[in-house]
Amino acid sequence: MPIEIEGVTKTFNGQRALDELSLRVEDGSFLTILGASGCGKSTLLNILAGLETPSTGRILLDGTPVTGPGPDRVVVFQKPGLYPWLSLRDNIAFGLRMRGSSSLPWREVDRVIELIGLKGFEKHRPYELSGGMQQRVAIARALVMHPRVLLMDEPFGALDAQTRETMQEFLTELWERIQATVIFVTHDIDEAIMLGSRLVVMSARPGRISLDEPVTLGRPRDWDMITTPDFLALKRAARRILAGQTH
Repeated sequence: MPIEIEGVTKTFNGQRALDELSLRVEDGSFLTILGASGCGKSTLLNILAGLETPSTGRILLDGTPVTGPGPDRVVVFQKPGLYPWLSLRDNIAFGLRMRGSSSLPWREVDRVIELIGLKGFEKHRPYELSGGMQQRVAIARALVMHPRVLLMDEPFGALDAQTRETMQEFLTELWERIQATVIFVTHDIDEAIMLGSRLVVMSARPGRISLDEPVTLGRPRDWDMITTPDFLALKRAARRILAGQTH
């Protein structure tokens, strides 16, 4: 399911947040979008999700214009947004319940729980789980919907450094297993390069694409790679853009 972003502009109260963005995202790829706060990257994600409409331009999903939310796209936000009165298992099934399923596919829910490594925690409430475990539940809630595109808006931004690194490794392994398209928004340069198979860097508002490069690091990846020439070259290029430098 390729995604085509064609000349997308978004304006809020006369202020342009996105400016003529055009991009094609191939099916099954892992795209990271890097940018400073306020550059419009979350706005772009909301447009891709169908939660907002572009002022001009359009989004095509497998050749079909996106006109609103759909089950083929699911968003994972920075805050897990779990319901404190529901168990882990019921939180994961919540989206299916809201879809109106008369008979919930509990076998599939349990399969996803095992996939994210939380078997044995089915009856736990969110307050009994660590931050990383809560974010796994949020990802599982998305996966059980069988989306073809997983949209992730800084999902690890609120985690401590060690948990964040663990979750980055978890997500990479998960992506390789589920073969969905992932579009991951972050303001962290190392995270963007370590996770993505392709890196897009956005300029300050109004958001434009200032860099679009493949990440040539092999997989599986580990943090020893941050000292390799390929990693450092891409990091320098991204830092120049974020710092507002042109050369």
